[in-house]
Amino acid sequence: MSTDAEILTEVARHPAVTTATLEREPVIVADRSRLLFELARRVAVTDCTVLLSGESGTGKEVLARYIHARSPRAARPLVAVNCAAIPENMLEALLFGYERGAFTGAATAHAGKFEQAQGGSLLLDEITEMPLGLQAKLLRVLQEREVERIGGRVPLKLDVRVIATTNRNLRTEVLAGRFREDLYFRLCVFPLGIPPLRDRREDVLPLAMQLLASRCPPGGRIPALSAEAGQLLLTYSWPGNVRELDNLLQRALILCTGSVIEAGHIRFESITDFGQSSAAMPAAIPATVTTAMPADGVLRGSLRDTERDLILNVLGSGASRREAADRLGISPRTLRYKLARLRAEGNGP
Repeated sequence: MSTDAEILTEVARHPAVTTATLEREPVIVADRSRLLFELARRVAVTDCTVLLSGESGTGKEVLARYIHARSPRAARPLVAVNCAAIPENMLEALLFGYERGAFTGAATAHAGKFEQAQGGSLLLDEITEMPLGLQAKLLRVLQEREVERIGGRVPLKLDVRVIATTNRNLRTEVLAGRFREDLYFRLCVFPLGIPPLRDRREDVLPLAMQLLASRCPPGGRIPALSAEAGQLLLTYSWPGNVRELDNLLQRALILCTGSVIEAGHIRFESITDFGQSSAAMPAAIPATVTTAMPADGVLRGSLRDTERDLILNVLGSGASRREAADRLGISPRTLRYKLARLRAEGNGP
């Protein structure tokens, strides 16, 4: 069995790449991110139940789709159920299905989410929001690998891989009596914790570049980040994680009228508060992080180096230039321009 150090050594050999879709490699720059996605790749090829935990906005569903897309079940459906969004009295019928006449209003039979995911994967999002009574029924389905529709008499054998997510500490929920311990152990076969964005700051600028590329029209110009704008992104605490970063960059694209996103386009608060300088100020972060932030000139170089490294790493992975442009979320013409600039600077391939 490989140790964590051996895994990290192996992951370090993988190039960091950016993409705009879930079925390609995500941005992985920070060591913690590289280890996370290496473990996700390993568990993806198995049928093991996976429990993903992390704060809201860290990308739990993105990682679940990443795992499914790299599994032998990728050709079959990934069916997602948000346990927090479905009323308690409807969730059981939604999950397990029902027969005609099973209850008032059941005019026709309906296959539940487990049946719909047959041969594929079922994503139980925010599993801690499921009521205790339903947790017991879910446990039986997972143990027996079969489901019986409400009002039905014949159980249906299941071939479904389960991935569950939570933004809470499940152990704490068990101790508080809000989550069944036996279900916890049934789900917690291969747990993966997704760190918050503030704990993997090396990912912020590459993620920002990828998100900008994904939000721009195909073939269109992708605005650059000024050093001042990059400094704001690096020194913000990101309570909303990657989702908040994506929202902020969408605002910046709307406010930006040129080819560069400036600090004034980075709005952490209401976009109507243009007269208040505090609207663009980042939240307080630990002094140890603040003192590690690069100076203005160094940050400009860091932004250029990040872009250069991402381009060269993708090309170095053996991808053609068209494939590289697709992975980077830019047009082949834009890639040619960037490569020409890198060669002029003495950094091109």
